[in-house]
Amino acid sequence: MSARMRVLSGLGEKGPACLRLEFFNRRWLLDCGVGPENDSGFDPAWLNKVNAVFITHDHVDHIGAAAEVIAAGLPIYCTEVTARSLPAGANVIILPPYGEIQVDGVTVTTGRTGHAFGGVWLHFELGGGVLYTGDFCKESDYFLYDIPPDAATVLMDASYGMERLTQQVRIDGLLTKMSKLDGQILFPVPPSGRAAEMALLFEKHGMTDWSMDARCYGRVKQVLGDGGSDYVSFDAIKKLRGLKDKARDFNPDARLLLCHAPCGTYGMAGELIEKWGQDGRLGRDAHVIFTGFMPAEARRMVEKGHAHFRRWNVHPLFDDVVAMANDCHAMQIVPLFNGRPEDFSLVDGFDGRLQLSDRFYL
Repeated sequence: MSARMRVLSGLGEKGPACLRLEFFNRRWLLDCGVGPENDSGFDPAWLNKVNAVFITHDHVDHIGAAAEVIAAGLPIYCTEVTARSLPAGANVIILPPYGEIQVDGVTVTTGRTGHAFGGVWLHFELGGGVLYTGDFCKESDYFLYDIPPDAATVLMDASYGMERLTQQVRIDGLLTKMSKLDGQILFPVPPSGRAAEMALLFEKHGMTDWSMDARCYGRVKQVLGDGGSDYVSFDAIKKLRGLKDKARDFNPDARLLLCHAPCGTYGMAGELIEKWGQDGRLGRDAHVIFTGFMPAEARRMVEKGHAHFRRWNVHPLFDDVVAMANDCHAMQIVPLFNGRPEDFSLVDGFDGRLQLSDRFYL
């Protein structure tokens, strides 16, 4: 079955995810993100003549415009976990964490991404197979990851571009930086992402004076509830059970703080940064370490010496991107969510397969 693809947002930039898949008289939207920069919005015109929307996970750059989708009365396909983050009134059709369903005569296969609680990649049995990864990571000891099937076209997370520094190297650098900072350290994090994973790291290294805010703890409760084992490793769940009571009550005076939101501009993280700034503590006895994408305001904090950056890998490394494209036997490869997708033209064997146009046929 032939089809065509339009990358509305996310190609050639670290922008919000939004793609359009069309076949016969059907038009599907894949993700509906906003941000991560404040000026990266969602165009309501993208919903024109759309029949359904598929959402890979609940991070704002993939789900942020869900309210507009709901207002348009469109059905949303996502996992049960992701559905909990949707605004009221959503018409949800549940996707399995790993498995397949039939949608308008098309087989849609899903698998876990190793990136976020409730996150899945999407494989459509169209045009020789179309794989859209959303965000994925193969390095997590916390989140589970499933190998996707063959696909003639792979639209994949390539957020880190040519980066090859492994998670262990990143963690070693983070621990070294933490050891050199006196006083409190705030980690702005996504609740459904690395919050609990980092808490487990602290415990592993004997750093027991940590606390997480209510948003992050809410995700811990969900992981320990029904469906948690569908996305998180058994070993991690076992360890989290022992930390549940400790994580329940937020202590703003703890040395290590895990707080929403990852950008640090709102939520408990935003409140603490504002308060510490007003009290003259930032960079003295109160520090901020960003571990993911930093919007402009976060970058300014680092430039002023009020914050630090130590990446925690939640996206694929260069070798993982190449391996997935080759393992799927892709004939068209679309690197998403980075500013220099053309760099992948230098990869041996990618010549003639790299697709850098935002519109193409499958």
